[in-house]
Amino acid sequence: MNSDLCGYAVYRYRNLYFVYYNRRHSFPEGLGINLLRSMREHAITKQRQELEEIIKTSDTSKALERQSESGSLEPDHFTLSERRPHRDPFIEWVYEIDLDHNIFHINGIPFFSLEYLPDDESFLANISEDHYVNLACAPGCPPEHQYKKPASPLVADSELATYQSLLCEGTHVAISNLLASKDVLPPSEHVRVSLLETMIGQCMIRPDVVLIIYQIGLVSNHNQLTDQEWLTACSMANFAFIPQMFDDLPELIYHPKLTRKEFTWVREDTVVYIVTHLDDERCLRASISRLIDAILDQDGGSGDYFGVAFSILHCAVVKVVKDAHTAMFSHTGALQFLPSFFADSPSTLGITALARLGYRIDPALFVRAAEICRWQGGLERFGERRDLARFMGALQVSSLPESTIDESDQEESLIQLAEDAPPYTSSHHTVLPPELWREIALDLHLLDLLAFGSVSKLCRAVASIVLRFPHVGGYRLVAVPKDRPGCLLGEYRFLHAGSFYAVRDSVSTIVFVGLGNRRMMSIPFGYRLSPCPLSVRFSAKVQRDATEKQLVAIRDVK
Repeated sequence: MNSDLCGYAVYRYRNLYFVYYNRRHSFPEGLGINLLRSMREHAITKQRQELEEIIKTSDTSKALERQSESGSLEPDHFTLSERRPHRDPFIEWVYEIDLDHNIFHINGIPFFSLEYLPDDESFLANISEDHYVNLACAPGCPPEHQYKKPASPLVADSELATYQSLLCEGTHVAISNLLASKDVLPPSEHVRVSLLETMIGQCMIRPDVVLIIYQIGLVSNHNQLTDQEWLTACSMANFAFIPQMFDDLPELIYHPKLTRKEFTWVREDTVVYIVTHLDDERCLRASISRLIDAILDQDGGSGDYFGVAFSILHCAVVKVVKDAHTAMFSHTGALQFLPSFFADSPSTLGITALARLGYRIDPALFVRAAEICRWQGGLERFGERRDLARFMGALQVSSLPESTIDESDQEESLIQLAEDAPPYTSSHHTVLPPELWREIALDLHLLDLLAFGSVSKLCRAVASIVLRFPHVGGYRLVAVPKDRPGCLLGEYRFLHAGSFYAVRDSVSTIVFVGLGNRRMMSIPFGYRLSPCPLSVRFSAKVQRDATEKQLVAIRDVK
């Protein structure tokens, strides 16, 4: 054990951090135990009084200014900061006595209640690692020692007015019923669910994101969320709704930035609302009520609209059917979204629900996909556009309603489109059958697919179908293997990495997202206040010896 480990002993009081630098013996058996013992014997009140006296007798503004200027800590002296100290290359352990929430934190992770601290042996025994290799309190820690989360906020009756005034067709409705879809996922939808599980798992192995997730769990209500916390939550919800296109470099595919607002419209018919405490029934209904208000206030016409209440830990989906005179709604219950940090599976009902919601037919998908492609030269090398505005103007054609182009009747709808707007060919050419256009589109590279989709309404509809499959580094993910490869089984890798059957240039491939040595896909994520992509490893292996079963799975998707 390295006795030279440096660390911090921190006291938080009135949102200020009193930071003491410790030069040696900062491991749990040293500084950790010493700080633990100092807080026993009902020391909470005494410690608050001491810190209050320091604040009264010190010029806190000058102390904060000195910290800002120097940025350094002197041994045996505290430094006052408005920012929470974290581990860095020179600081291995940070122990925080949080007197605002009565919590003992270790390296930013909430562990114990200050009101019922464990003994020395139990303290050390419960410093553990979760299945995502983060520092964590052991799951077997006695409940009385565990930190306490804030109580749910009070919800005024007025916040439930909309919920109670409109016709509710069902509460705690299954997502499949809400979407009028089958319970069993088709292969293409399974891919979207599995990829979203992998993306969320990638968030859960990043220490900086993990700290924010824990911080959100300590917020009393959604109005207290910082911009950083809001961006983290909204980014994770938004994964399900962005065009599923990811590449090695963010400048090649650039997803729009998120801007904090009360309601975020992720699609023309879908709005996200970042909240807290969805596991409380009144908070859930108040959130549903606010989403309904937002949908009814939207200028869109009659039809089906969806709202997502999202807290990272949970999510809920509401469907609003409105016309010129009436509106009715139905909604799911609070669905677990984030897996437990000690999970044995990456799947949750909430992840599945949002992935399925994002997979629905989107009439604007082709335009959204074209907008985020930033290859040098873009589609210009195909002679399809010189500027984005003129190109998009050429695509302002009427879209079919969702019900006419659902997967069950894609062929029929494509035939109708072919009759209305034949492909851009000479008039004497015979119109190809829709299924053949789909086969052609499935063999195109992503950039070629976008050029193909700009030819006509028919090609655009076909391209939109193919764009619902995720595209990673030039590979189109088309199915999920029934059995996990051996490389994902050890050390719970399957919680944050996934395998997919994929196609590129008509070659069968297996793509691993979350595993690899050289290639990185960029996922839009705004947890650092400025949009900053998450870099996720991926790799591909050509299936030269692909089994008949694997090839059939890919053909079935086609």
